[in-house]
Amino acid sequence: FYIKCLALSLPFLLLMSVYCYEDPFMVIRSYNDYDHSHVELSEGDIGWKKIKMFRKQRQYDSFIMGASCTKAFNCGDWNRYVNGRPFRFFGNAEGLGDVCLKLQALDKLPGQQVRNLLLITERAFYEKAHPQPGVMHIMPPDVTGKSFFSYQAAYLQGFFFPKFLLPYLKYKWTGHYDDSMANVIEGDERTRTRYTNDDVLRQEEDISRMGEDYWRTPQWRKALGKPQTVHQHAPVIGPEQMTRLAEIRDFCRRHHTRLKLVVSPDFGLEQFNARDLAALRTLFGDSVVYDFSADMSLHDHHGFYDPVHYRRSLGREILQRIYK
Repeated sequence: FYIKCLALSLPFLLLMSVYCYEDPFMVIRSYNDYDHSHVELSEGDIGWKKIKMFRKQRQYDSFIMGASCTKAFNCGDWNRYVNGRPFRFFGNAEGLGDVCLKLQALDKLPGQQVRNLLLITERAFYEKAHPQPGVMHIMPPDVTGKSFFSYQAAYLQGFFFPKFLLPYLKYKWTGHYDDSMANVIEGDERTRTRYTNDDVLRQEEDISRMGEDYWRTPQWRKALGKPQTVHQHAPVIGPEQMTRLAEIRDFCRRHHTRLKLVVSPDFGLEQFNARDLAALRTLFGDSVVYDFSADMSLHDHHGFYDPVHYRRSLGREILQRIYK
């Protein structure tokens, strides 16, 4: 009986050994470099570790927050307007609840200044009024207040989830990336800069190499084939969202933070709801909130990497508009 139990448990024990040795999510041990992982990681988790690692050296006082569209906003470009010490503290498909959690963590850091906050949002951002679960969103215990055991258990559970485990094992076996590993394995070795956490924009290299062919893929042919008309979304900001947004407003008042809130351009021309926009402007003021969701002057497809993510050139244009 015991021999059979041991035989049945061997695959699990082997995988546990692989997990502990490889530490794919970079959570078991501490590292000097978090920017060269082959596995897609929780960007919020990595960002927090880097802030703690470098904050005494770099004295960060300005933060870019939001989801992956923050890639269009380079800290060097932003610093021309704010003259601070910036860091891009973004998250995977980040939501309103995730940002509030991170601001609470910054609030607890002794002597931490937040002179400037650039918040890059979209409609889906406001739908997520609570911090999101799962290995792509989980934050360390000193941010969430949860136990170290629950933090590690969540990552271990994520490792054994077949949608992660099978592509991961395939990559470890073959040593090569293919499309079946999307959203698990990073196709490029380095994804972020060390001190400011800016995105390493590999797409710019592709555009330089491919020219107009970059926008002739099936994805872009489908997007360009749709009617280019503005359509407004239903409202998403309710009482829970207003509570979270009031937390951001109060944080900015306590820290004397200069806040700029951007609703990102959307190539599908899905306009941010007018009632929601009015609620944001009532809470924060017209000089804080900027809606570019259906701005036709930013609609040229050459300004986008894909129909959701826009290029650094558009980020520069938006910065110029909101600060000048």
